[in-house]
Amino acid sequence: MVRQDKLRHLPDRFPLACQWELTCRCNLHCVMCYTDCFNRPERIREELGTEEIFRIMDELADAGTLELCLTGGEPLARQDFFTLYDHAVRLGFLVTVFTNGTLIREDEADHFVKLPPQRIEISLHASTPEGFDRVTQCQGSYRRCLDAIELLRARRIPLVLKTTALTLNRHDILTIKSRVDRFEGTRFQLGEDLRPELDGGDGPFRYALSRDELDALHAEDPALQREACARSRPDTSPCRSGLHRFHIDAVGRLQLCSGNRRSSYDLRSGSFREGFFEALPTFACQWKRPQDQELSHPSKTNHGTVSHV
Repeated sequence: MVRQDKLRHLPDRFPLACQWELTCRCNLHCVMCYTDCFNRPERIREELGTEEIFRIMDELADAGTLELCLTGGEPLARQDFFTLYDHAVRLGFLVTVFTNGTLIREDEADHFVKLPPQRIEISLHASTPEGFDRVTQCQGSYRRCLDAIELLRARRIPLVLKTTALTLNRHDILTIKSRVDRFEGTRFQLGEDLRPELDGGDGPFRYALSRDELDALHAEDPALQREACARSRPDTSPCRSGLHRFHIDAVGRLQLCSGNRRSSYDLRSGSFREGFFEALPTFACQWKRPQDQELSHPSKTNHGTVSHV
């Protein structure tokens, strides 16, 4: 990730970084996943094809985008994943891959050595097979995930291992963190925010920890406590989503971020430049500064390619 203090000479609006949800398909069915409701054949058939993704990637590169995060679902569940990944790296993007790791074996790990990513982030839900498979709802996923981590570590691929705090793994989180802390050069990251499913369902929230439970967890580990204190400080800076960062979903809709899909621009029928510079400024976001009316209130709802989802 490019540090903000290195970006001071960028224009106020510049398409620096993209998170791209390549697919909602996945070989796992994690209990807190917000995309698994679209992990269905009829939904997957609507997703962007290889040539459509190539065209949009080319437009992103032409507009100057530097960082590209490929996520899902499980991005490696796409049969053309490495075709897309190779194209992105060769276009010069700094590529990050969010994955569950279970589809990475020797060949895939070797491929990442030939064309290295900026980093790979893998979800590590538990420290035991039983706990891990309880989250993923897929037997054997723990062993496959650990194998992938070892394959990538052996090849010195930059890794971040992430755990989402859940009622199912609350008792195990510090054990997971302790294990990751022993991996030289590998960072641990705790996720605490759950999202509603893409179809509006609230299933993930059945596994959410309460505020008191999270506070108690932070108090047990100095690093988690420092991170929690840092997050609790008031942040008066404007959100950069739509200014320097943006999101593309699996069917090619351009959005402010993965957490705000109320408004979209269809990249299948329009260009990226038009979407980023003309449509995104009209999308509403509750986190924008009130005085920034252009970003706070949609003013171009008659734009031909803007839709609300």
